[in-house]
Amino acid sequence: MRRTFAFLAVGALTALAIGSAATLAVNGGAIQAGEDLTLFCDPDGVQVRGWGLETNDGLVYFVRIGGIADACQGNAIFVRVTDGGVLVASGSVDPLTAAHTGAGQVVVPIPGGYPAANINDLHVFIEGPNGS
Repeated sequence: MRRTFAFLAVGALTALAIGSAATLAVNGGAIQAGEDLTLFCDPDGVQVRGWGLETNDGLVYFVRIGGIADACQGNAIFVRVTDGGVLVASGSVDPLTAAHTGAGQVVVPIPGGYPAANINDLHVFIEGPNGS
């Protein structure tokens, strides 16, 4: 009888823990990305292919950008991270090479990282001598 009661108590506590975790609110900004179709060297825009999120501290240390046209080789790419419209982190890669364009991608570092929950926007700029 004691064993049955203990089993039921553990089951009830487990159900309570799972139920309460399901109701936890998640606060903070969402990582988002948009497209700009007016890049001269890349008229169809670029894509955010991933984020360098370190799960043990919740910081984003880099962003992967892909879909960059070959015509952008030799230009620089800049990434700006904003929180509520305020610049909070940035990174760049200069110059873009053949490994970064076409089917490739570029990893743009965010020095020091920034909390993923506080990132509201990501701005990507490509500029330079090759049709920026």
